[in-house]
Amino acid sequence: MFTPLPILIALAFAALPAEPAYAQPTSCRESTERPIALGDAWCGQPPEIRVGEGVVTVLRFDTPLVRAETTGPGSFRRVVDGELLILVPEEPVTDESRASLTVYFADGAVPTQATLHLVVATPARAERQVEIFRRARTAASLQRELRETQRTLQELREENARLRAAQARPGGLMGLWVSGVMGGAGVATRELLDVRRHARNSLVLRAGMTFRARSMLVVVGLKNPLGAKPWQVTGAALVGPDGAELKIARVWAPAAINPGDEMDILVETEPVEVAPRGPFTLTLWGEDGKRPVILGNIEFP
Repeated sequence: MFTPLPILIALAFAALPAEPAYAQPTSCRESTERPIALGDAWCGQPPEIRVGEGVVTVLRFDTPLVRAETTGPGSFRRVVDGELLILVPEEPVTDESRASLTVYFADGAVPTQATLHLVVATPARAERQVEIFRRARTAASLQRELRETQRTLQELREENARLRAAQARPGGLMGLWVSGVMGGAGVATRELLDVRRHARNSLVLRAGMTFRARSMLVVVGLKNPLGAKPWQVTGAALVGPDGAELKIARVWAPAAINPGDEMDILVETEPVEVAPRGPFTLTLWGEDGKRPVILGNIEFP
């Protein structure tokens, strides 16, 4: 008998230890499923799925499964129920580690099994839902992908319009007022004094400030240790205590941080009408999600 998805997820979490705040990012957007067609060409390599420590990843197949096995680094809790496979990494492993997942189909038709790669990513970049097609994709799946593509295009159009409008505005404090970012209350600030640093952070936090106007800004000064590789921020996530993720407008740093150097990283949210409850967890990652920096207990003024 088919088990409801919320119960499956609860079972997958049942034996896990308490999770840290950074392992809970959940986007406020409507969740979407990334489709994978097993018949597509993958340059001789199995398709990849991004998983993260403490994050539930749901794989939805178009054919019932009989079992699933994992090999390689890390340990994964697996729950199989018909066409669903629930995965939760149970122990921390090195970012970008790859484990193999082999699933066996219940109907006995060819192919009888399929292999995928599980790539360990930061919790913010882990995939929550993946749709996997052994047979030709359904019209409903193609329509969902089309809607997601149209939504992404609309966001790009809106961002392009904002950039064009910004070019015609003055800079400095005058620009803040004209744009409406700064109202009559000005810009409130707060120094970060009690930040929780994740033990696996690849860079060292030196100082930090938060700012609030219509949008919110986090500025963190990071130092790249001697002997490490240069680090360039490519993405960020801000997650509240209830798991809600603030929409990031932009992430900025002037250049890559070389070994032994310090630099400020700026993360700004979209305008927020109602002040969200904190504290927040800030996750920064470099190229391909490597060498993440996770900072908890981020408070805004």
